[in-house]
Amino acid sequence: MFNFINKKSRFENCLYILFCLIGLIYGLITSFSSDLSGIRIICSNTTGLILQIVSGLLLVAEIVLLLVVKNQKIKRILYLVTIVIVTLVVVDFLVLGIVRSFVTASSLTKAEAATMGLNIRLAYICLKNYSSILMGVWTTIWLSLAGTVIGLILGLLFITLRTLEVTSKDNEFVAFLKKIGCGFVKIYVTVFRGTPMMVQAIIIYYFLPGILANLLNIEQGILNSILSVGVAGLITVSLNTTAYLTEVLRGGIESLNKGQMEAARSLGMPRSKAMFYVILPQGIKNSLPAICNEFIINIKDTSVLSVISVMDLFFIIDMINGKNANSDAIFIAAIIYLCLTYGISKLLGVIEKRMNLIAKPLPSSN
Repeated sequence: MFNFINKKSRFENCLYILFCLIGLIYGLITSFSSDLSGIRIICSNTTGLILQIVSGLLLVAEIVLLLVVKNQKIKRILYLVTIVIVTLVVVDFLVLGIVRSFVTASSLTKAEAATMGLNIRLAYICLKNYSSILMGVWTTIWLSLAGTVIGLILGLLFITLRTLEVTSKDNEFVAFLKKIGCGFVKIYVTVFRGTPMMVQAIIIYYFLPGILANLLNIEQGILNSILSVGVAGLITVSLNTTAYLTEVLRGGIESLNKGQMEAARSLGMPRSKAMFYVILPQGIKNSLPAICNEFIINIKDTSVLSVISVMDLFFIIDMINGKNANSDAIFIAAIIYLCLTYGISKLLGVIEKRMNLIAKPLPSSN
């Protein structure tokens, strides 16, 4: 991350000029600002003017060093100075800016916060609803993780059925069952990949209890109590993920050399054992980047479960927006979703790198 500090960067001159311009512009803004209260580094118009002058001098020095002197050692020292300046600007504007927003929001009433800037309003929302937001984040994470794990387990079962081959040694009954199993998986994948998760959630939560009550001849109220909002949401994510991971695993298995199965069979292993001990482990490893991507996609796609009132992050944010009669909280949802997906993708990227896997992009489920 900090290679441009430790060694010569290809874009060092460009970064030098960019950092100088950032310091110059921020110094210009703060030197004319009338509100410099609160916790900050550049705490007065004078310090803003000093930042402006220093950034301007560094910019002039860069031009001189490029055209006249061409002293790389001096340029390197001045480049490090520009890094310090841009770090101060980022800390003052972003880090301490967030701190200032929360400090200001903590002493405001709802009516007062409504008249403030967006940063203050968002800080006020976080302070007043942090427990609900954290609950929504937790619901989103466990639904995504549990749905991906269950989907992977069912996907392994389905891909076993999907790859069954009818041989000449199979009798009519066994061959028929293999065809039925393979056909069922194909229809399942087509249906769940061809319909949005939102539609699936509505059918499972609102219509499935009635259908099962008629088929099993029991009271619908019993099934309604069993098929709660959380259970329906988990079933929806799991079944939807199963369809996608079945195809992902099929691609991972088909990428293997056919000689793998032949070699296992030549050693006397039955097809089921060869599939379990030889083919599936390699297929899962090849498919792991796409499986990780599906988990990241599920984090975002669980937001559609708000249609059946699953208390995930999006549903909580929507409730906060309704309570405040505005849509400010949607920015909080966007930031949290971005942090979750970016952080988890980086973590999974480290795991993939350690396992020497090649990351493969996977399109969104919906």
